[in-house]
Amino acid sequence: MTEFEYDCLQEEQMERGIRRRIGGKRQVTLPSDNLPLRKLERRNGPCRTYRLGRPMTRKEFEDLPADLKTRYLRQLRQRGGSASDVERMLELPGGGLRPYRVVFDRENAEHWQAFLASGRKEG
Repeated sequence: MTEFEYDCLQEEQMERGIRRRIGGKRQVTLPSDNLPLRKLERRNGPCRTYRLGRPMTRKEFEDLPADLKTRYLRQLRQRGGSASDVERMLELPGGGLRPYRVVFDRENAEHWQAFLASGRKEG
């Protein structure tokens, strides 16, 4: 067998393999596809909903994941809250917001009061 014939043979084998793969229906499965419902529920954590568009209590704030805490504080900054206003709302001690490194430099008392009032209506 010459080198040319050998190359042709390899190409034919490759083409046959490709035709089989395309023609045959290959099903992709995941390890969790065949698990019973009880075991599947155990693998998934509990579903939680966080409403970041309203005022929170200290307990609600502490229950947030770390990334959502900073996101919430940035939203409070957009709402016009000062550092002392936010600490008062969350019942944190003075300087309690320092670990989150969010600078409250957009103070607007009117927007802040409207934000607090909207939270009272929802609750």
